Amino acid sequence: MTQIRAGYRRAAAAVGAALILTAVPIGTSPAYADNQVEAFTAGANGLLYKSTGGTPAVVHGDLFAPPGAGVATIRFASGSITAFAIGVHGGLVASRTISGGAGGPGVSIEGPYGMAPPGAPIAAAGLDVFFVARNGAVFNRSYRSTAPAGPQQVTAAGIAPPGAAVAAIPGTTPGVAFVGTDGALRVVRSSGTGTWTTAPASPPNFATPGGGLAATSAAAGFVTGLDGQIWQVRLTGGPLPDPWAPVAVAGTGAAPAGAHLAVAQFAGGPTIVVFAGHDGAVRATSNVAGTWHEPTAATAAGVAIPGKPVAMTIHGDHLDGDWCGNGRAWQIRIPKPTPPVGPYPEPWNATTLSFQAPNIQPGGHVTNVLR
Repeated sequence: MTQIRAGYRRAAAAVGAALILTAVPIGTSPAYADNQVEAFTAGANGLLYKSTGGTPAVVHGDLFAPPGAGVATIRFASGSITAFAIGVHGGLVASRTISGGAGGPGVSIEGPYGMAPPGAPIAAAGLDVFFVARNGAVFNRSYRSTAPAGPQQVTAAGIAPPGAAVAAIPGTTPGVAFVGTDGALRVVRSSGTGTWTTAPASPPNFATPGGGLAATSAAAGFVTGLDGQIWQVRLTGGPLPDPWAPVAVAGTGAAPAGAHLAVAQFAGGPTIVVFAGHDGAVRATSNVAGTWHEPTAATAAGVAIPGKPVAMTIHGDHLDGDWCGNGRAWQIRIPKPTPPVGPYPEPWNATTLSFQAPNIQPGGHVTNVLR
């Protein structure tokens, strides 16, 4: 198991000296703005908002989902992006064609009313959407050409808390991970023949039931433990290894228990784990030096709500992030990390800005995607 050096947490407290934060007047167009990354969130008024390197704008005037609801996106072969959520009536909804400004297309109903808690977390990878329903079962809505219409139950009922966080697993075979009612990390995968299997990826009482997690592949899932540690775990869906040997990404108390995580991996390069820390700073850690180190702040404190969602996506040689603060929509750009020449804390050289956005739900879910 990778060991976390105790001294790193003390170093993290002095991270301010290592940060390079660029202050940008609210409402200006920053030099780093990336108009190829789109971020989506359900506003405080229940409408779908989109930001493309600027102030979030209403996509269309139809009610989309409860304030701050879970949002996931799929890019179809045509290039169109569809946003999904659990609507105010508890049914899966979709905004099929995303266009800028008001007056765009409305919302379609993709599943029966009352299926899941309104606004529940939702995740997508490839052409598959996943969520946990009111009965504690995981549901899948696939848009593959051979898939049945409508959401399909793919696990037994009661296996997860209703509305639990889910992490769709990228890859050719549909899959999803979640923390079950017993605190065990579990993996659900499709056989490709219409059947689904569920397997443990950790022992029970490992993480907060229904808590936050993320995945970059079947080989690398990330979850926050009950004691605030962050762990990397294999999500291959096979028998649980004995002895079980997860990799420690961060030490005890590094993150709020059950915190939402954002994870991204550069092609052939390092992986970065990002979350909103206890102090409201967006914190990050990478394995660029071959091992994980204690997370350090990439922003000032108080810009995010501890443990709430942060979205990250890679574009070229940088990482673009979005989150919902207190009445503001926040964005960050983190250059691809390089092996440090000195001791940690790592200077993230992050650039941040915020936009006044009174309809943004503080701490609300957000997702971002390349156009």
